Amino acid sequence: MLMTVNLVVQIVLMITVLGAVYLARRKKLTKHCTVIRVAVPIQIVAILVVMLPSMLSFIENVPSLPFFYPEVLIHHSLGLVVVGSWVYINLDIKRRVKTPRNRVAVMRLALGVWIASFILGLHIYVTMPS
Repeated sequence: MLMTVNLVVQIVLMITVLGAVYLARRKKLTKHCTVIRVAVPIQIVAILVVMLPSMLSFIENVPSLPFFYPEVLIHHSLGLVVVGSWVYINLDIKRRVKTPRNRVAVMRLALGVWIASFILGLHIYVTMPS
């Protein structure tokens, strides 16, 4: 049940992030930042409450599905890259770290990684043993 609720949350978050991309392309950057600053903490809570415990149980009882374990580790690693990128971009905006040469490139990379992690997460959900 908790995994299904998390799936719904992840779909809503992906739609929200794509809406934030739309806002950024329309130069509504304040709204874009607000949406992302809400979406990522929700994602962090989902990671801590659902995904991390799930991954830890997989590590203890690795399913016999081929490539499932590496897929879970890659999915979680990509998720951590997204969270790390968000932290970095926020620190950059607040002038706490050195500005990258192209902040938009970092944001696009974060979006691509988030989408890849989302797709892997969908595959994991569909193939996950009960």
